[in-house]
Amino acid sequence: MTRFSIFLSDLIKGQNTLRYLNRFERLRDAPRSETEAYRLARLKQLLVHCERDVPFYSERFRECGFSAEDFTSLEQMRIIPPLTRKDLQDHWQELIASGYRNKKLSAGSSGGSTGQPIFYRKDSRATSAGLAAHLLGWSFSGWRMSMKGLHIWGNPTTVNEEWGRFTSRLKAKIFRHHKFPAYTLHDGSRLRDLYDTITREKYDYIDGYTNAICHFAEYLKNNNLVLSHPPRYVLTTAENLHDYQRRSIEEAIGPVYDTYGCSEVNSIAYECAECGLYHIIDPHVYIEYGEPVDEAGNREVYVTDLDNFAFPMLRYKNGDMAIPDEGSSHECSIGFSRLRAVSGREVDIITLPDGGMLSVPSFFGSMLLKKVNGLKQYQVEKIDADMLRINLETSERFLPADMEIIEEALSEYLKGRIGYEIRIVDKIAVSGSGKFRLVVDRTKD
Repeated sequence: MTRFSIFLSDLIKGQNTLRYLNRFERLRDAPRSETEAYRLARLKQLLVHCERDVPFYSERFRECGFSAEDFTSLEQMRIIPPLTRKDLQDHWQELIASGYRNKKLSAGSSGGSTGQPIFYRKDSRATSAGLAAHLLGWSFSGWRMSMKGLHIWGNPTTVNEEWGRFTSRLKAKIFRHHKFPAYTLHDGSRLRDLYDTITREKYDYIDGYTNAICHFAEYLKNNNLVLSHPPRYVLTTAENLHDYQRRSIEEAIGPVYDTYGCSEVNSIAYECAECGLYHIIDPHVYIEYGEPVDEAGNREVYVTDLDNFAFPMLRYKNGDMAIPDEGSSHECSIGFSRLRAVSGREVDIITLPDGGMLSVPSFFGSMLLKKVNGLKQYQVEKIDADMLRINLETSERFLPADMEIIEEALSEYLKGRIGYEIRIVDKIAVSGSGKFRLVVDRTKD
């Protein structure tokens, strides 16, 4: 991929990715005050547009007493109620701006944790800005456009219906970005195919589903396979990256850099090689946070896409949790605001009978996992209001002593606040799209 290849892609698809990339790169290197001024002006422009041209927000602003013309500071955003998934389910047509109803828009949907689909739209401007932010974010790891990569992604529908299209194949060729279907990796022969592909093609980087890449890393270790030309960068996304997964991937494949976004609002934050934190793409999104929900400081995320004028999402409560970076000593040449961690999806938080909340990734911290042998994967099912079932997928190296370590750690962590049972399973099931769910809440079925 080069700037010229982006220009060609823009020309073919009618987009403006290169223009946005140039803008975002300039703001990355500009004084912080310039980025903040740009973001405030962009928000004002978006809010005025929403009040005037988007039926849903015209009504919402009237109800909450918000005036876009009077907007002068970020604190005023809190007057506007968050946009929820239910709002998207019930009012998605009213969220399409009046000037865009007869234009060609990209249609998107997401099943989310509830299985109830939500619908949204994007125009070419939003798509272009999202891709530009993505390319900029990847560069924080050290990745460069000229590199050759492998994309581990996709469910059966995406692979069968989209990957064979001419535009998809042309884009892959222009960007030197090959693809491998993630949902097929439950098959041992396909894991070997992936190993052979990486060995033959000598990719500079790999990106894709966190759990699919981790599964491949475990396959390499369990079969004593070593990559002769390991990638310089492994870029994980779409699912939470836990400490044990990072360690496993880095041992078997290469250095890991996590990325954070959602299908509704692309390209939110990217892990940086220089400071080790996640930089928010400030010219593209504005992030707000709820109150801490646990002792670690996890907060609900509210995200505003500054570039989607066709289907504006203001203060969208996407169900994610993050820990903002507040006054840390991590120095960095990139001036964008930062997250300390993308530490848990809302569905990765267990509500306790006493009303408290626990972050499920904390059940199996990195220190505990260093003591336990043969634990391949775990999953937590909430089977009743006061009972958890913890599923463990193990190998032959998992011994009774390892179970004792886990039981002791869980008793100490949960402190009797909720009951639990541990079950050894042959295989932890994935969803129909091939994505793993860390938490399954049966009380909502």
